[in-house]
Amino acid sequence: KRTDDKAAHKVTKEKAAIATAALTMDAASVIYTGEQNKKWRLPKSRLSAKHPLASFRIAREVATERDFLNAYGTFYELPARNTGGIAKLRAVATHDRYVHDFCSYRGLLVLSGVDTAKTDNKHIIKSDDGKAAVWVGAIDDAWKIGKPRGHGGPWLDTAVKASTPSDPYLMTGYDKKSLTLSSDTATNITAQVDLTGTGNWVNYQSFQLKAGKTVDYTFPSEFQAYWIRFSSDKDTKASAQLSYK
Repeated sequence: KRTDDKAAHKVTKEKAAIATAALTMDAASVIYTGEQNKKWRLPKSRLSAKHPLASFRIAREVATERDFLNAYGTFYELPARNTGGIAKLRAVATHDRYVHDFCSYRGLLVLSGVDTAKTDNKHIIKSDDGKAAVWVGAIDDAWKIGKPRGHGGPWLDTAVKASTPSDPYLMTGYDKKSLTLSSDTATNITAQVDLTGTGNWVNYQSFQLKAGKTVDYTFPSEFQAYWIRFSSDKDTKASAQLSYK
């Protein structure tokens, strides 16, 4: 029901303001900036490149010690800081929807951004004037919205310094993973993985690249790691892009 409670509106805007600095995007991928200005990279979905990241809710607690992160069309489970935080991020579902805001209410998950013309979905609740609608369901229903998928990586025609690792790029929660590498000079690029989300990086595989040539690689179906990053043995302009299907 519509309300004109100006005091409540003021408190909501002050106490539940949408963060605008933590989530950005460049040509390579979505970027989450955490503590100490550390960058963590996430896949893009099929949403338009004009997706207004800055005006959308990024993260909220949806159950006790259980947060969701909504990043460019995908929901992620974001653990509390005392259980790993962003380093233990896990993909839940790729929804490819403009979910402007979300929250929990009496044990239910509430999503905004719903088409008010929809009438045949029992999860959708409309306002009495028909001008607004929300989706309401169990928190675990989020896992049914769509299989995690996406594309991106830490580099896309990026100026790379020799022996300087890229930002970490998320791998966990996805399958059917493939990699495309390229460089404008001959170089050796090493893929490193953090298997446990604890910052213990190990070499996975090295790829010998010729100038201007592309190398494609498909990860084994059973392979899993939390994060992946790349390092070149020479200064170059390189791309490291992954596809999750």
